[in-house]
Amino acid sequence: MFKENDKVKILADTRQEKVEEFRERFANPYVAAERGHVDAVIEPSETRLHLIRALEMLDTKREKIPPKHGNIPLYKQWMVAGLPR
Repeated sequence: MFKENDKVKILADTRQEKVEEFRERFANPYVAAERGHVDAVIEPSETRLHLIRALEMLDTKREKIPPKHGNIPLYKQWMVAGLPR
């Protein structure tokens, strides 16, 4: 028969094993990259270089932003449908 302290120790050991298993299987950037959840895994020492490259690429980006709230050109729809203006 187990003593109460032995039961607590067994539960603590089992919990620690499960935590380690979870970290190995799921809390791992390489697993996420393997499944396609992230584009790339970079080393911490390479973070600055990757950020600089991404910002330099965005520096030359020019995108024409359409107006958010424009009027629909209804007269064209009337002309196509043959309705009077």
